[in-house]
Formats: sequence, C-alpha cells, structure tokens
Amino acid sequence: MSTIKWQSADLDAGIPVMYRDFGHVVRAAYDPEQITFDEARVLLAVFCPQTVGATE
Repeated sequence: MSTIKWQSADLDAGIPVMYRDFGHVVRAAYDPEQITFDEARVLLAVFCPQTVGATE
C-alpha cells in the first residue's frame, strides 16, 4: 500500500491532476480551480490503482 502526499497547484488548463509514483509514496497535485479534492482522489484511484485505500 502506498502513502499519498497531496498538494494543490496551479496546473495547465485541461490537466486537473498529475502524479508521480515513487513506489511506496505517490506525490499528487490537483488544481482546485479545475477539480475538487474528492474528484482528484477518484481520478488518482482510476489511473494509479495501488492508491486505493492508501493513507493520505
């Protein structure tokens, strides 16, 4: 199981979430002007399934 480190960031238009998987830690950023934190969590779970159930 991974640990997720979240931060909000001003991302480019059309890129609401980005992440980098370092194995035991996933660093993720989301743009609160494009997407809510809950929506960002769902997108991360879809594209990086090992984060489902991870600690934040």
